[in-house]
Amino acid sequence: MNDTENRLREYLQTTAGTVPDAAQGPGLQQDVTGKRGWVPIVLAAATIGAVLVLAVPFLTRLADKEPTAAGSPAALPTGPVSTGAPRIPYAVTVNNNPDNPLDTWWAVIQDGKQKVGNPGVKGEVLARLGGGWLVMTGYPDPTKSQAAIVDPEGKVTPLGPTGGIYPVISPDGRQLAVAVAPYAAKDSRVVVVNVEDGKETAKLDIPMPNIKLIGWNKDGIWLMPELVDSRPVSVWQPGADQPRPVGELGPAGDLQVVRSSDVVAQLSAKGTDGYCAKAGTLGAKGLELKREYCFKTAGTNQAAVYVALSPDGRTMVLSTRVAVHIATGKATKLGIPAKFGGWTWNSAVFEDPATVIVVADTRGVKPLEQKMFRCSVTTGECKAILTAKANESLAAVRP
Repeated sequence: MNDTENRLREYLQTTAGTVPDAAQGPGLQQDVTGKRGWVPIVLAAATIGAVLVLAVPFLTRLADKEPTAAGSPAALPTGPVSTGAPRIPYAVTVNNNPDNPLDTWWAVIQDGKQKVGNPGVKGEVLARLGGGWLVMTGYPDPTKSQAAIVDPEGKVTPLGPTGGIYPVISPDGRQLAVAVAPYAAKDSRVVVVNVEDGKETAKLDIPMPNIKLIGWNKDGIWLMPELVDSRPVSVWQPGADQPRPVGELGPAGDLQVVRSSDVVAQLSAKGTDGYCAKAGTLGAKGLELKREYCFKTAGTNQAAVYVALSPDGRTMVLSTRVAVHIATGKATKLGIPAKFGGWTWNSAVFEDPATVIVVADTRGVKPLEQKMFRCSVTTGECKAILTAKANESLAAVRP
């Protein structure tokens, strides 16, 4: 747990004592496009609705056919890594700012030559969208959370209902979906809106609490209940009456869905210090496994382990500084110095299918240093392209 999370926990515990029993408690936004959301302080007991009862184990069937040779490592560029400015957006947070006591919302968005100061948004920057950038605001009160677009002039346009969390973008970028899952409520709702005019186009009521949206690809919107040991995953195609059951994630599992590919990546614990990263696609009987890569974390300076998936669905990057090519299983060690072991869920964002941007820090090593690296997933070459100032922190943003 990092310093920000510790400060947030202390803040929430203090605040919780002042909240009436009938009120909705504050929460923690951890992810979005991919992404975690507002996490209540106390979990309400709930029974998972029958509509999401699982039909098959998650990511266990082998694919009938191997991917074609077009997905081989040779198909990706292998030239030298550039030290130029990042081609993805990134956000800058000013640490220990009295106007931002929890260090949880950004101060500046930098995207190429565009630089936009925070116009009063309390939340994080998630992705490019609608001629600007998708952000979340309302932090840390989940009842006020809402997706919004900040344009290059700093104008904020709310998008979707108040209380919306876990925003995910449609494959064509024209729509956005959010979950509405009020604290202590027994039911949740998924709401789909147009990015251009904010008009609601579809919704789904689900008889379970704490719904999390994972991502949206051609198969539909991937979702699951959060904060429970048994987490059934399902996929809902907007307009359908019910979601389709897919499989189940354990309490330590994580799932990555990118809107530009039908491949999804799962990370799950194996033993006390082991993990397995799996990639698969949705078939007629559930998820079909394309690749599994298992590894140990002992001695790797990893407080937690994360996986990122390339936009073409051909490569997984692990926070153990390894890129795994899904078609061949080739594992390439990324040349990031070992002392930079501080990764978070959104530390790795692909700039293009061949290069990944990684933001890492020397957590546990003083003085704390944070750098942004550009790495080739085919050669493993990495070069530092940005260094955070002593009182600032960087966060990569999805293009």
